[in-house]
Amino acid sequence: MYINEALIRRVFDEMVKYRSALAKHLIVDEDDEEEEEEGVDYRILGDLIIKNMPWPVGVELRRLFSGSMRQLDRMRLDQIFKTIERIMQFFSFVMVTQLWKLKREGKVEIPESFSKDFASRISILSMGNFTWMMRSIHKIIKQSEGEFFMPEMGEKFDKKFFASLDFWVPERNEIGHYQINLTQEEIERRCVEYEEKLTDILCKLAFICKYKLVSVKEILVVKPKFQEAKFSHVIGLLNSSDSDFKARELDEERFSDSNSVLLVKTIKNLNDYLNLSPLVIDTNPEKIDSMEKKNLKKDIFLYTKFRGDHLMYLGTEVTEKVDLRPLSNYQVLVDQFKQMLDELTN
Repeated sequence: MYINEALIRRVFDEMVKYRSALAKHLIVDEDDEEEEEEGVDYRILGDLIIKNMPWPVGVELRRLFSGSMRQLDRMRLDQIFKTIERIMQFFSFVMVTQLWKLKREGKVEIPESFSKDFASRISILSMGNFTWMMRSIHKIIKQSEGEFFMPEMGEKFDKKFFASLDFWVPERNEIGHYQINLTQEEIERRCVEYEEKLTDILCKLAFICKYKLVSVKEILVVKPKFQEAKFSHVIGLLNSSDSDFKARELDEERFSDSNSVLLVKTIKNLNDYLNLSPLVIDTNPEKIDSMEKKNLKKDIFLYTKFRGDHLMYLGTEVTEKVDLRPLSNYQVLVDQFKQMLDELTN
């Protein structure tokens, strides 16, 4: 197989278990097994994996699958690290959001050991902190007999899975920060080894294709005479293969959270969701209507640091650092972050 093909085929086959409609892309005319494999278009399968992953993860896979990453070189090795780091970042944010929601609903007891460490862990993120949050929160929810927003987490996130995440922490510290000089032979070997380990993790997380990541761009109240009000949500689906997130309208009996990024169980309604704000935000709805906003970028941003009342974010498409303080809802995001810290540490 060519580079990426083993990863793509294994992950796609796992996704089919959760979304059977994807299986049609594996149907070819040839009867012979060898010819059947040749008939599979891995570019299409790769694009479907990208589309069915949440956008922060999908965009890193798009880079990994690109033509510029087809050599077993330092660029590919670094992109494998970036992909696994983004996976861990996104899923740890999902778990933090779920814990916060359960705490507010009085459905979980947070141990003092977690509360003591959480503020320092979330303030400056690292791969080690991602694995700590995922393992710790999983244990808290399990011990409290709480329900995971994505029930698959209860089954798939086992000791073997967390051990597979732990592997990357010392590797990132050593290789990712260029503390050692690798020969070309060593780079090639590690590209192959790390791709295999990345594939194992992606297969464990294939259930995410059942869920959708959306951005609530606007909520309009629709109130016909003599009828109950409905709330028309203008939403964008955030797991496309490009940046053109097409907006659609969804009428609901009740409103969801405005100006937010939601992980939902179905795109057909917004009744059951996790609001990932302020950890994941969408700046696309922001209007660049003043000079102080001229350097803002429209993108999906993930939280990275909190220091001195300053929330810092990193974009998914935008690679340079962007100061998001001019955002019209920036103070709301800061207040939400402080509230989350307070409720998870007290």
